[in-house]
Amino acid sequence: MTYHLKVDALTYAHGKKEAIKDVSFQLEAGKVYGLWGRNGAGKTTLMRCMTGLLAVNQGSVTLNGKSPYENRDVLNDICFIQENHPLNSLWKVKEVLEIAAIFYKNWDSTIAEKCLESFNLSKNLKVKAMSKGMRTALSLTIGLSSGAPVMIFDEPTNGLDAAIREVFYELLMEECSKEEKIVIISTHYIQELQRYIEELIVLDEGKLLLQDSLDAIKERTGYIHGDKASASQFMDSRGIIEKTVMGPMVRLMVENEELAGHFDEKVDLQDYLLRKTDKKAEKEVVN
Repeated sequence: MTYHLKVDALTYAHGKKEAIKDVSFQLEAGKVYGLWGRNGAGKTTLMRCMTGLLAVNQGSVTLNGKSPYENRDVLNDICFIQENHPLNSLWKVKEVLEIAAIFYKNWDSTIAEKCLESFNLSKNLKVKAMSKGMRTALSLTIGLSSGAPVMIFDEPTNGLDAAIREVFYELLMEECSKEEKIVIISTHYIQELQRYIEELIVLDEGKLLLQDSLDAIKERTGYIHGDKASASQFMDSRGIIEKTVMGPMVRLMVENEELAGHFDEKVDLQDYLLRKTDKKAEKEVVN
């Protein structure tokens, strides 16, 4: 079965405050998606709506036409690994995995064993004796072993050292190569994630700011350098995100595919996202 996840005109409010505002997009199997936003942008609320943990106020979330909130059987097809994922502190690792195996019909014990070995986790270790990084690794083991066609990870590598982060991504890519899945990974720091995702979804203050392939974003963004006279021809162009003046020289951060031939330097993706969501858009910085 091919899976499609659709978010249509989704709005969710905490009391009078709208955390998600009229968000719409569609996700297809066979892709790894990045979900980026500043703290408070609405990422976690969106994921909780997508996984049936919250009832939407307006709009809809459907997996192959069914609402996860209204059809509990759909939840078997979705594995949501939250940041600080809830784990029973009295259980041993093997007990946590045994319970997870009951819930997920496509649970793969072979992958679970591989994850435990790769993350250096003992089956007999109790959760309460684990460090934050070890708990995170156990949570990721559940996600990777679930066999769910939709896997959603909220800030999955927080608390992990660099080597274990790399192991997680390698295991995830290996699973994605075996079977087409919808994989969503949220982050507010895109640098390490951009090697693995194909498409990026950006939330800004609860609104969908963009959804596009990483390649397309990189192709249409760049810096234009020059003195004030040479840069003046671009000043009024569409997509000037930031202008930096350094004495007689000007550097423009630009998002405009029509100006790609004039780019002197590529833009760091994290810098682009931070400037894109800066409320002082198109500001002038004088050094």
